[in-house]
Amino acid sequence: MPHDHKYFLRIPFLLLLALMWSVGVVWAAIEEQPSPLPRNRLAIVIGNSNYQSTRLEHLANAANDATKLAESLKRLNFDVLIQTDLSAEGFAKLFRDADAKLAATSSVLIFYAGHGVQLQGENYLLPVDTPDPESMEKLSARAVKLNDVIARFASRDRQTFVFLDACRNNPLGSGANTGNGLAQVEVGENTFIAFATQPGNVTVDGSGDNSPFTTALLKNVEIPGLSISDMMIRVRNETEALTVGRQVPWDQSNLREQFYFTEQQVLDPAQLSASLSRILSDPVAKQKLQLELASNDLQTAVLIVGQTLRSVEIPAQAKAAQAQTGTQVASLSPKAIEGARQSVVSGLETLIVGTSAGETDDAKATDLARSIQTELRRLGCYRMTVDGDWGKGSIRALTDYYRNTKQAMATSDPTVELLGDLFLRSGRICKQPVIVKKVKPPRVAADESRGRASKAATGNRKAMGRSQTRSRPAAPPPDISGGIGIGGVF
Repeated sequence: MPHDHKYFLRIPFLLLLALMWSVGVVWAAIEEQPSPLPRNRLAIVIGNSNYQSTRLEHLANAANDATKLAESLKRLNFDVLIQTDLSAEGFAKLFRDADAKLAATSSVLIFYAGHGVQLQGENYLLPVDTPDPESMEKLSARAVKLNDVIARFASRDRQTFVFLDACRNNPLGSGANTGNGLAQVEVGENTFIAFATQPGNVTVDGSGDNSPFTTALLKNVEIPGLSISDMMIRVRNETEALTVGRQVPWDQSNLREQFYFTEQQVLDPAQLSASLSRILSDPVAKQKLQLELASNDLQTAVLIVGQTLRSVEIPAQAKAAQAQTGTQVASLSPKAIEGARQSVVSGLETLIVGTSAGETDDAKATDLARSIQTELRRLGCYRMTVDGDWGKGSIRALTDYYRNTKQAMATSDPTVELLGDLFLRSGRICKQPVIVKKVKPPRVAADESRGRASKAATGNRKAMGRSQTRSRPAAPPPDISGGIGIGGVF
């Protein structure tokens, strides 16, 4: 059987993702326990499809986008306020309803799907009763200014997220004071803003039930342990693929810490090890799983592992005991947890050995280091290139991990036992610090005196130079075109 050095890296990560999705195998009595997600999250979800003006195109998917996302956010413990086909008065009432909930809210998410327009550099969201847009004044009279919405809900003490699937077209057409799509905005404090496409570009409504942007968002928003930044990378790539490069989602952020839509912290190592053991005890099943993982991409492999584990029969006695006691990680004795953890480590090692045959010891060591770097990066502890080179950066990341998990650092070397420990963790263990740039105080008095003396000396040298050399043409200006990005971002 041919082997790829990437197998080693993929299997622990694939198992982690797939196990999280498996029903009744990994999560310990999840129906009987309160969700670990915070409950003080507010979502304001708007989808405008049916516009009254004939100049504003009907958007079949906008209301669908809002409805489907609201369903996902409810599962993620958001208190969801959802409205479709909102008039100007409807916007005002919805925002007043949201205001009443802000005091007890730690994070606010605003999603808008519908028509949006850029006028004189300002972004507007259009209610369904927007009149025929014959002029900028008439259009903006009932439109909702995006910057006002951000200012209303943004706060230093509250994370605010704005998702805009709104740059469908410009109903006024081209003009000196209008632009296609939406413009970049003033980001409020502790705020994250995601556009369905880059500034100045327009989006498509989509031929399916949802727009390309919302399709990608729905696919990724409920993935366990995925940060909002990592989620947007996936959304961006998938939207670009769905639109064949026509649409590239864009985001702006000044969040003070990372945010997770779902951060499942509790895995049951006892059930996890039991599931792995049942797979590993059957040589045929084990080899089949390894072959399938080796010959498929990441997304397909995750589904394969999930389907395999769901097909593993849990003994009736174990099911009865779980139903009776609602066993969870917190209720297991430390000895039982450690025993289960060792079983998981052993199972991982068995899979790794099975897929690493034919590799040299150096190659296996590099693969092990690469796998651990990947897991440390997933947990927020490693921020360098995942290359399998176990150096000072990797050791610093491991030290950070042990410090945040309050464990004694047994060794700074990569081991299978360490990989098993990382594998059982979820969420973000190490929080990235907010870096504040230090501003150097201006040096005025001393510099001025030195400057006067230097200027006098320079003047004398220049006078001498003019008498001795011919004048030369001025040098061409530096080429700065390569440093200018979309929207004037450098």
